[in-house]
Amino acid sequence: MRVKKNNFTVNEISKARKIYNYFIKYSFSNFEEKVLSKSAFNLLLNKVKKNKLPFILAIEDHEVIGLAFVNKFREKSGYRFSYEHSIYIDPDFINNGYGNKILKELVKICKKITKIKNLIAVIGGKDNFASIKIHKKNGFQYIGTIKKAGYKKNKWVDSIYMQKRL
Repeated sequence: MRVKKNNFTVNEISKARKIYNYFIKYSFSNFEEKVLSKSAFNLLLNKVKKNKLPFILAIEDHEVIGLAFVNKFREKSGYRFSYEHSIYIDPDFINNGYGNKILKELVKICKKITKIKNLIAVIGGKDNFASIKIHKKNGFQYIGTIKKAGYKKNKWVDSIYMQKRL
């Protein structure tokens, strides 16, 4: 697996959006309820880039198999050193170690960005064991659960918070 950081092709962005939208439609790991259009996904990508934060694609055999990005944790200025990250792996490639590999790469990139002092994982659902496991494996510590923080598909969903100090 290689990581691509910039200059994505239209096809790569399209595949990344498809993966992202899969998790909106079929999981509780993304609290969005409506899939993102092409323009909405491009707005997300451009917002991340504008803030000089990482947006990366995982590539295997010339195919996008995952994406990860970092965004502000909260908008208030006191949170300016804390950032939330998101990782999504193509469902056909889940349970093959790619989530762990892409998180490792993301942490490595974030360590080089001096304004990032904390990485926060907001994991949807207490039964998202794979995500919890890869975060623990990469030095994230459990810091709390917000019970019934989200509501999606007629179900209340907890948010698990994990943190890594950089």
